[in-house]
Parts: sequence; C-alpha cells; structure tokens
Amino acid sequence: MVSASNFISVDKNMISSAVNGFLPKVAVIPIAEDDSDMAEILVLEGSRVREGDVIAKSRGLYIHSSVPGIVTKIAQTQYSNGKQGLSAFVNLDGAFSFLGKKLIPQEWKSYDAATLNYLIREAGVINTFAKPTPVYTQIKEIYTPKSSIAVLRLFDSEPSCITESFLSKKYLTNILEGAAILAHAFRVSSLVLAYSSTDADNLKSDIDSILNSEKKARIFDSDLEVFAVGIDTRKYPAGTMHDITRSVKKTYKSDFFSKLGKKDLFFDSVTALNVYNAIVLRKPVVSNFVHVTGDCLNSAALLNVRIGTPLRNIVEQCGGFKRKLSKIIINGIVSGRAVSSLDIPVSRWVKSIEFVPVGQIHTQTADNCVRCGNCRKICPVHLWPGNLYRVAHLQSLETACASDKDAYKSAVLCTECGLCNAVCTSRLPLSQTISILKDSYHEE
Repeated sequence: MVSASNFISVDKNMISSAVNGFLPKVAVIPIAEDDSDMAEILVLEGSRVREGDVIAKSRGLYIHSSVPGIVTKIAQTQYSNGKQGLSAFVNLDGAFSFLGKKLIPQEWKSYDAATLNYLIREAGVINTFAKPTPVYTQIKEIYTPKSSIAVLRLFDSEPSCITESFLSKKYLTNILEGAAILAHAFRVSSLVLAYSSTDADNLKSDIDSILNSEKKARIFDSDLEVFAVGIDTRKYPAGTMHDITRSVKKTYKSDFFSKLGKKDLFFDSVTALNVYNAIVLRKPVVSNFVHVTGDCLNSAALLNVRIGTPLRNIVEQCGGFKRKLSKIIINGIVSGRAVSSLDIPVSRWVKSIEFVPVGQIHTQTADNCVRCGNCRKICPVHLWPGNLYRVAHLQSLETACASDKDAYKSAVLCTECGLCNAVCTSRLPLSQTISILKDSYHEE
C-alpha cells in the first residue's frame, strides 16, 4: 500500500455541482462492451428510436438509445475499454422521453426479488464496483441460499477520481434506497455501508442521521440489518473487495462476517444510484456521471453525459485544449486505461476521463524485466507480478493454464490496483497481463 495523497485529484472538494453534458449530434452507443459479443440487435438502419428505447439485448443486459433520433448505421468502433465491437449510430432528432420531464417515484417494496431482477436487467444496469458486470447476471451467478451480506462502497476506489464520492454526498438518500432495492433483489439479511472515515467531509454524520430517524424504515426493509464501516482512504488501495473485507472483519469481530468475500455482493454508489433510477423512477441507463479533468483542458467538470457521447464533445464543453494532448486516461491514472482517440464514446462504466499533456508523460518504451522486485514489494495481496508476466509470455495463453495452473490460480487474487505498473522500471504492462491471466483461468 502507498500514500493516496500522491494521486488525489486537484478537483477534490472544488467541484460542488454536476451539469448536463452537451447533447451529441450523433450518439455512438456501444452494443457489446459490457456483457458479451452475443448481444441481439433489435433495430435496423433507418429505424426511428425514442430516448430509452431498447436497441439491443443480451443474456443479462438491455442496451437503450440515449437520445431520440434515427439509427443511421451499425458499425465496428473502438470502445472505451480498449476493445472493438459494434455500436449503433443515432442521429439526434425528436423529443426526449425522460430528459426535462418530472419523473414520479414508484413504490417497490411489494415486488418480489424476481420482479426486481427483471426490471434491473430491463433498465441496463451494470455493477461498476470492479470489472463492469450486468447486475442481473451477477445476482444469478453468485446467489446462493447462504448469501447473506451486500456491501456498498461510498467512496472512490481510484484516488484520482471524484465521481463516487461526489454522488454519495449529493444523492445519499437515493443511493441508500438503491442499495436497499439491491439487498431485496439479492435476498440478503445484512447491508454494509463502507464510507471514507478520513475525508474531511466524510459521510458518517449523514449516514447516522438517516439510520437513526424515520427515514430508515421508509428506505430499508424491516428485516434488513444495516452496518456502517469507516475505511481509511489515506492509503491506496482501499476500495477493493479485499481491502473492504479486511476493514469489515476488523471492525465487526464476529462469526457472521468471517466468511465475507467473493460470494457476497459488492457494489458502488454509481450502481446503487442507477438501480434507484431504474426501479423508483423507471428510467433506464441512458446517461452517466463523469469526472472530466486534466491539465490539457481549460476547465474541469463533473458532467452527466449521454451514453454514446464522443470524447471530443466533452472536450468542447470544457473549453477545449490549452496544451498539446498526449494521453487520454479512462477511470483513473493508477488503475485506469489509456485510449487513443477523441472519437471513442462514453459508455456505462466510464467514471472519469483525464486528458494528460505532453510534458507529464514519461518514456513508455517497454524493456526486459530486470528482476528488481519492486512489483513484489508493493503488491497489496503479496503476488509476484513479474513472475506472472513471465509465465504468460513464455508460452501461449492457450497452453499456459494447463502447464502452470498454480500461477493462474494466484492471478485470481489480483485486485488490479495498478501499483505494479507504477513501480515497474521496465515499463511492463504487468496489471493488464495479469488481468488477461485471470480471464483465461475463469474461462477454464
């Protein structure tokens, strides 16, 4: 673990409100980014769609048009996660169904878990706690009769981002109700609220005021136990499943929490807010709150951006570039991903975009591993990233799993915090390689 102060965004506590992003003339809506390549496309070129209309669906997710208009084409594009896949191009035209309308809250406590799961799937909600996963799929895959705990993270796992912390402060009541809905859908008996205990403006007093008032009975099921746990976010990483689990077990030394882990549901404030919008307001996921920052820009902002908005539209809204652009980083400078084009569209899992100027980028040339051991020393779960990298590159990924299964099993423990990348003197893509190893092992 390292001090998070090295990575904290300069925008922290400076952005006090979010504004709507500019509407794109052409929304480029990713179809297969979040779930799989098996999405069924439900529209044709030339089709007219309304805001919120379903344009594609897969096993665990519905994809909606974020704007009203005409589908001009369906073509291959680059996604914000670095992959390529089909996207629907929708030319803006017509009236909105949700934007600018007063949405009337709906009662949900009379619904059973199956109905809530269906509505969550229909609204296109994904869990962005770690690797983006459709909530419907996650509930179906990890639910067991013994599942008993759900954990809500109310702060940013990536210290250079502010989106989750901002939303938790501005929409805490709605987020807690979204968490209550997920707890009901997942049929858990306990909900843990993990908040940052070291932020100057932490949420403890706000959480306590809700849990000790009549609001608690209105928001949560009567048989749901709610616990609040403060997390020390002065060190990084602090927001992974591994870190939060350790803090919960340290705070509540009981047998009940002793088995807290990957079989339980971990989700963030972004996911909870989208669940609230889906169930209470009946609004599908057509927009996303995104922290836009970087020394290239004339101004930073927190924008509520339409899904499918190209990055260049966001740059224009922030006043354009004042310095030459070198890198575009999605979802944080430590654990995020670099993308290469301003034409890449915003998707459901994007929380932050940083535009980095030329002067702040060091050499990116990869060299051979010098076995310095820095990656092993800094790994918070005590892996040896350099060794895993060598295992992956000494043989093909198709055969390595069978010949070195122990290495692949250890890769599953990786939290993808990105610290190994940060300290590697050879500039090797250690975290990205281990992520591929994890996916390969799961496929086995």
